[in-house]
Amino acid sequence: MSIHARVLQALFSKQIKDTAHNMQVLILFFTFPVIAMVMTQSMGKQMGNSAFFISIFGVMHGIFTPIVATSSMMAEEKEKNTLRMLLMSNVNPIEYLISTGGFVFLCTMVTGVLFLPLGGYSVAEMVKFMAALGIGSILSVVLGMAIGAYAKNMTSANGLALPFGMIFAFLPMLAKFNDKIGQIAKFTYGHQISSFVEKMEVISWEGVLVIVVNFAIMLVGFVIVFRRNRLDG
Repeated sequence: MSIHARVLQALFSKQIKDTAHNMQVLILFFTFPVIAMVMTQSMGKQMGNSAFFISIFGVMHGIFTPIVATSSMMAEEKEKNTLRMLLMSNVNPIEYLISTGGFVFLCTMVTGVLFLPLGGYSVAEMVKFMAALGIGSILSVVLGMAIGAYAKNMTSANGLALPFGMIFAFLPMLAKFNDKIGQIAKFTYGHQISSFVEKMEVISWEGVLVIVVNFAIMLVGFVIVFRRNRLDG
């Protein structure tokens, strides 16, 4: 199954136009950066460190947003039969998945830049933050694609994406206030990325292992779902 740059470019352009008219997805990419901006400006001095808010809302942006956005975009294409028309033309499933996942990843990273001025980071810390955001986004896009491939419509996609997004994105926040939750959350990639963003220290081998295992599970899950479910519904 060959991949054509011309097709990817056309699909990417289509995603830009579709997202410009999809306010739900468009607003989602800016939700957590705006919340972080408000919180750091209003409560940053009281907390003594804006990194606390960045570690919460930055991780939510890098994890919750790609899961919901990817699954929602794929489900909408299914529901409107646009995906079926694409696959009946000269577009193959891999090209569609690369363009959709790549678009969500790029949008997440571009809007993620809005967090950088809020954290007061050095150049090295900015690079670390964006790297952590990128890793979280990749895992979340894969999970979002699995949900999008499984769901038949937008209702079922949102019904699955929201719980998964809340588990991986909100557990790290809850773990900061509850040690018992922290013992569970540490096995999720969201918690490991959140801890790294807050402390900006070299991630432990345990953290690397957790992220790798999480990615492997999501990738295997996506492959299984992809093989059992037709993308065109």
